Amino acid sequence: MTTRTRARAALRGLVTTTTVVALAAVGVVVPTVTLPAPEAHAVAPDVENLAVRGVDREAKAQKGALSAPVGHEDEDTGHEDGELAALTTKTSTDDFLVAGVTWDADTDAEVTEVAVRVREDGAWTDWQSLGIDGDAQDDLDTSSEEFADARAGTEPLVSTGADGVQVRVRTADGAAPPDLQADLVDPGTSAADTAIGDDSRPASSADAGTGMEIRPKLVSRAAWGADESLGGSWPEYSKKLKAIYVHHTAGTNSYKESQSAALVRGIYAYHTKSRGWPDIGYQYLVDKYGNVFQGRKNANTDNPVGAQAGGYNTGTVGVSAMGNFETAQPSSALLSSISKVVAWKAYIDDVDTTGKVTLTTGGSTGSGTRAKPGSKVTVPTVLMHRTTNETACPGRYLAAKMGTIRSKAHTLKKAAIAKYGASRSPVKAPTRVAPTSSQAPVQWSKTVTYRWKAVPGAAYYQVLSRSARFTSDMPSTNNWRMVVHETKNLSVTVSTSSNYSRDLAVRAVAKNGVRGPMSTLVRTSRPVHSNSWKLSSGWKKVTASNYYADKAFQTSKSGATIALGGANQVRRVVVRGATNPADGKLQVLVGGKVYKTLDFSQPSNGSRVFSYTLPSMKDGTVTLRKVGDGKKVRVSSIALVRW
Repeated sequence: MTTRTRARAALRGLVTTTTVVALAAVGVVVPTVTLPAPEAHAVAPDVENLAVRGVDREAKAQKGALSAPVGHEDEDTGHEDGELAALTTKTSTDDFLVAGVTWDADTDAEVTEVAVRVREDGAWTDWQSLGIDGDAQDDLDTSSEEFADARAGTEPLVSTGADGVQVRVRTADGAAPPDLQADLVDPGTSAADTAIGDDSRPASSADAGTGMEIRPKLVSRAAWGADESLGGSWPEYSKKLKAIYVHHTAGTNSYKESQSAALVRGIYAYHTKSRGWPDIGYQYLVDKYGNVFQGRKNANTDNPVGAQAGGYNTGTVGVSAMGNFETAQPSSALLSSISKVVAWKAYIDDVDTTGKVTLTTGGSTGSGTRAKPGSKVTVPTVLMHRTTNETACPGRYLAAKMGTIRSKAHTLKKAAIAKYGASRSPVKAPTRVAPTSSQAPVQWSKTVTYRWKAVPGAAYYQVLSRSARFTSDMPSTNNWRMVVHETKNLSVTVSTSSNYSRDLAVRAVAKNGVRGPMSTLVRTSRPVHSNSWKLSSGWKKVTASNYYADKAFQTSKSGATIALGGANQVRRVVVRGATNPADGKLQVLVGGKVYKTLDFSQPSNGSRVFSYTLPSMKDGTVTLRKVGDGKKVRVSSIALVRW
């Protein structure tokens, strides 16, 4: 909303009030009219992108241009992390409520500080330090097409309404990252912003606690005006919740309750339009008035992987407090609502809010993880962003209240257990229909249908998957990708490309939206495409209808090899080939060590699948080596199985 528009709105309010007072003064009775609450609707945001290039000399010379920013982690010991790479002038802009800074993710530049100040009501704020949250894919499948346009950047800054911005960036070597820009979001307005709605709560189970009994009031995505066309479903889901992060947003603490929904829309637009993510980064946001906003889609019944703490997004949930608690005390309403969200999630997944948990650091770059990728850290189950990442978030004053949040959540969870019993799902795990030999341990066809049996009480089923190329590690069993979010069928048909292994699971969902436990449908691998085979001299391609995919590679040369380099987590080597009484033998080697010899000299002509299980999971080059001269071998397919 522009300054002019705000002025008009204020004038309209003044005219209405004056008219009522005048009528009352002359004895006219004004009837009380109850108007229906305005309906929420999707609001399309407006995003302005300002290029940030170089260091402006005049701006640098101005007083305060290099002052320490509010919210910088090392504020007391000096803030000059790295070299000054960019500094803009104080620039007038269109009106905005949310700002952030982004750059091309495909860069080696190490951004060490991003600070922003904005002009509100004609006055410039102090510099605000913005946390650098790097790559949202650090725990995810980095080949996900949902993240094809993702950009590196900062956490968002919120404002009560600004029309000017200045940006300062430092990097390790003073070189700015490519395509550096400030992203300014005007989230628009909705008549429903002044009447924040509550989404309906699913019914509880009659005979067991499900977690929904203590779910706090939530402002649904529809109620805060999410424009669902901006993104899609976040692709990855955690199997189980282990920890809950508390965040804060940088920027103002002076927003009105009627602005809260617009601020959430602004953060959503920044994450989707500026960062290129499929959805907002946090599962929940809480304003200073105690309103709890649903962030991520499906967060109320699932555990979609978030972007709350780079390196630790899997198995955690992010609750972001709206405000800057480096400079202001959190309200009692905000603390109460955060505690309720924490208690609710902890009740569902049996998290001890006063305990500790060990998390494994993901491969995040640019997210300021304090530990190295792959290392394990022991942290409180309800923790701050700065516990694991180099940031001041959630601010010193909210940090001082973490004990209160943990204790209050513990009390609420304990009371729920006493009243409803331990949380458990009203539906059981589905029973799978066992896959056939053509489906596992190798899925020989690209497209296959897997099945399961009906579960009493299930409203629908969800199908999840984790997969990886033969040269990549499989994702953790705590990290799953949603294949089908809702189906009433008792089967799923999936396509899996060559070179991939896949772990497919199914779970039932009750009528109240509560998830049941997962059941594995299949663990299988697709053959490695022949384009990925490294053939030594002596091999030739032969074709026949009885070969897999109508082709095979044949050799009679002793020592001829087929190598599959860089294989990871191999547990079983499966070879498919033609057989004949006069055929020869192949050795199976992994990492240069011989494990098995395969004999292709079978009593009659035919085709055989050879399967050898290694003594343990192995990494390295998998090699098939011809043994002896004169006798031929014909290999039509190779699969590397992880189970």
